[in-house]
Amino acid sequence: MNLKKFWQKYRKRKVSAVITDVLLVALIIVMLVPEWRREVGSVFVRVIMTSPDVDEQKPEKLSDDDLALAFSDMEGNLYRLGNMLDRPVFVTYWATWCHHCVAELPALDRLNRLAGNDIRIIVLVNEDLKKAEAYIRSKGYQLPLYLQRSHAGELLQSKKIPASFLINTHTELVLKETGATKWDSDSFIGYLKTL
Repeated sequence: MNLKKFWQKYRKRKVSAVITDVLLVALIIVMLVPEWRREVGSVFVRVIMTSPDVDEQKPEKLSDDDLALAFSDMEGNLYRLGNMLDRPVFVTYWATWCHHCVAELPALDRLNRLAGNDIRIIVLVNEDLKKAEAYIRSKGYQLPLYLQRSHAGELLQSKKIPASFLINTHTELVLKETGATKWDSDSFIGYLKTL
């Protein structure tokens, strides 16, 4: 079949079929460009994100290996998790290339603003810290980013990102979530105030 005959036959299709074809081609194009794929994917993920279920998990005591988790800030200052538990700590493993991570950026930013001094937020990355900071700022967000400097202990490990952990001041892991999550939900903010 030559192109002219194909086009004549194609023009006779229903409008809905043509719209579907255009959307499919557009989706294919978007998926071929990594930056677009991340942004478009994060929009879809935001639609299905849920709040963490804080009642499901039983607190687990962190080991010395967990508490030894080391990370540094933009200035190179080194921190250890065990030295930061004067208030509850929210730790999340995050990356600029992960569309689930990007999807939860607005929720993390709002959590950071709403929680204030009630909790300490630690966003750990394993990529160029300046690049991650620039990306987050380009989206209009401010989050405390740190470069992970040591391996996590068993309770703070995850094979998926984003992976987030909430630790109380008694060195207990009280919440572990993987995947994009609505951290700014009223129920979660209320739960933080009880810690």
